[in-house]
Amino acid sequence: MIHLLTFYSLFLHPLIGALKLSLRLVLIIVPLLILFELIHALPFWRRFSGLENPQGKIRQFGLSPHTLVPLFTGIFLGIVYGAGVIIRISREKALGKTDLWLLGLFLATCHAVVEDTLIFVVVGGMGLWILTPRILLACALVSLLLIGVRLRKAKQISS
Repeated sequence: MIHLLTFYSLFLHPLIGALKLSLRLVLIIVPLLILFELIHALPFWRRFSGLENPQGKIRQFGLSPHTLVPLFTGIFLGIVYGAGVIIRISREKALGKTDLWLLGLFLATCHAVVEDTLIFVVVGGMGLWILTPRILLACALVSLLLIGVRLRKAKQISS
């Protein structure tokens, strides 16, 4: 009897727990991937991204319109998936150094906001405490880098 109890507590119980957690993660990640693809295919995406209007909303943050797709991908699904999109778009659209730096800094600080937050909430975390510091830190760092880039350009122009 003791051997069965030990086997259950050492092997089966953790295995069952891991399978339950894996199922929860699949139930989060698969719908997120589907939702991401649906949003990406909607007509409003082109208007919001600024691809139809070169002075779109993304320009207010110092980024070119072509950075919106990798930014959205990285925020929504994570840095690994976002990095693949960044590489592809940077080759196709020839993103500038500033765009790549700003995008990389933001995503390094604040990636997979939707996915990670949902995963941590499922395992008992508090979503607001997970989400808020990441977003604030990422925005602060990108703002500082953008200020530095603008100051550098102004200094080069005045020289």
